[in-house]
Amino acid sequence: MLRQTRYMRALAPAGPLSRALRAPAAFDVHGDLRARFLRAGYAWVDVDVRGTGASEGSWRSPWFEDQRRDAFDVVEWITQQEWSTGRVGSLGISYDGTCADMLLAEPHPAVRAVAPLFSLYDVLADVAFPGGVHLSWFTEAWARYNRALDENRHHDAMVIPLWLMALAAAAKPDPSPGERALALLGRLPFAQFRRVVAPTLRRLVSGVAPVPGFAAPTVEMLAARAHNLDVHRGALTIGHRDDAGVDFDRPELTIDSFSPHLYADAQRGSGAAVYSYSGWRDGAYPHAAIKRHLTLRSARGRLTIGPWAHTGKLTIHAFERGAATRFDHGGELVSFFDETVAERPGPHGDGAPVHYFTTGEERWKACDAWPPPGVTPTPLYLGPGALTGRPGAPRTVTRAVRRDTGTGPRSRWRSLLSLVPGDYPDRRTRDRELLVFDSPRLSDALEVTGHAVVTLFVAWDRGDDAHLFAYLEDVSPEGDVYLVTEGCLRARHRRIASAPGLPASPAPPRTFLREHAAPLVAGERVELVIDLLPCSHRFDVGHRVRLALADADVDHFGGFASGAGPREMALSMGEGATSRIDLPTRAPPRFSP
Repeated sequence: MLRQTRYMRALAPAGPLSRALRAPAAFDVHGDLRARFLRAGYAWVDVDVRGTGASEGSWRSPWFEDQRRDAFDVVEWITQQEWSTGRVGSLGISYDGTCADMLLAEPHPAVRAVAPLFSLYDVLADVAFPGGVHLSWFTEAWARYNRALDENRHHDAMVIPLWLMALAAAAKPDPSPGERALALLGRLPFAQFRRVVAPTLRRLVSGVAPVPGFAAPTVEMLAARAHNLDVHRGALTIGHRDDAGVDFDRPELTIDSFSPHLYADAQRGSGAAVYSYSGWRDGAYPHAAIKRHLTLRSARGRLTIGPWAHTGKLTIHAFERGAATRFDHGGELVSFFDETVAERPGPHGDGAPVHYFTTGEERWKACDAWPPPGVTPTPLYLGPGALTGRPGAPRTVTRAVRRDTGTGPRSRWRSLLSLVPGDYPDRRTRDRELLVFDSPRLSDALEVTGHAVVTLFVAWDRGDDAHLFAYLEDVSPEGDVYLVTEGCLRARHRRIASAPGLPASPAPPRTFLREHAAPLVAGERVELVIDLLPCSHRFDVGHRVRLALADADVDHFGGFASGAGPREMALSMGEGATSRIDLPTRAPPRFSP
């Protein structure tokens, strides 16, 4: 098994106490998984990619060409060791998972299977610019985290995810006794939090652990990392898929230059089995997993999406707070690699290539393809404050644009950098600031599985550009609100269009290319089609389906400069402008009179 990383392959203890407490192991996110594979008889190789950790060179961009060539050489080295069978598998979480994905961009014949866990497939749409809107919170925080690691300031790097966990604890309405101290720290500004926490972390870890037989990173090695790409600075220079300039040192690069989807032909040609694996609250990565699975059509490939946040260590059930998962990720992954790499006989799963978890019903399901057979779009139309089965009389609602709304610190996006559950505990309060449309109460349970799509007919008082955010929610008879899924769209990317080389997806095709961009004209009504992130959820009897609309998510997505952008939005609905949400269901919803 091969894992490549730009994070914490291994940390060095800071002293005898740290060594006695085995403190560095507490920050090893792959520790349990590695142990599980070792017990199953696998060899495991961890690698710091070029320009990170204990490796020399510079990290020119994520998954850049030198890193891909290095990976081929590492596999070749593995096959020459006396303990090697000549068969290699690879996996990893997040960046490491994309390293496994990219291992097939320049495939070595020894690589039989990969499992990209909780990771992107299209860099632009899956993490940097979902819906074409800059996920600026992530690119900025990730760049800061990478910079601390590259300067061997691991204690400063670890402050960032710990602060996110503290913010999430402070936002929880009912923190447990064990969370209260963390919640108190979460009320501190970041600079003050760092002053309190970083010195303690520095007493636990002293930086990257050197590879046995090699020296620790030298001053010269660390100096070379000054040329490592600043991903946030690069993201600020682009707004379209084909914009050059993401790297100041290599102005010809675009964001697609290091995106796995660009190498789909090589990945398919490798013949390797691919396990796409994510969770419903794993940023936009459940859609990434689906796109990878549909695009590669891998022999013996699998797709699994569970009720998890990023990394799979936290589970979110309907109308509950996030909690530690009980799912046996290690057992599932060992079974996959036993079948595809170790070539061990025996039952490996139930034979179905697709597994997904339905929240609300709280049950696992299996099928042969995604979307599941029998699912078709069922429209619910927007009326004044309501969702109905038929479009009503024409109506326009005018609303002042609000740029101060957000989704808070317990979101799917925050889970990308920390153990944050993404359970959105305060939707009932936040919806009071949004444009909300509720269905009548359901007389029968309604399962929504697949890709919901929101279509809106909108005009703004100013031209150029605007953002819209849409949230599909489940409202209980008691008025509690559970966020099912969400989506967003930058208005200039509203055109539905396809282009060669983009991943397969059940969602409406959108290229994000400059040639397909369409600036707004002040006062002109346009059609916006917002594809929500995939989901599987059952709305119970007596519950309502809710669509909530916002102009911003200031907690995560970049907006407009002060005074820029539109000030007023006009939403049209009813006959002639059928604003609606199309829900993927097997039967139309039935409502109580």
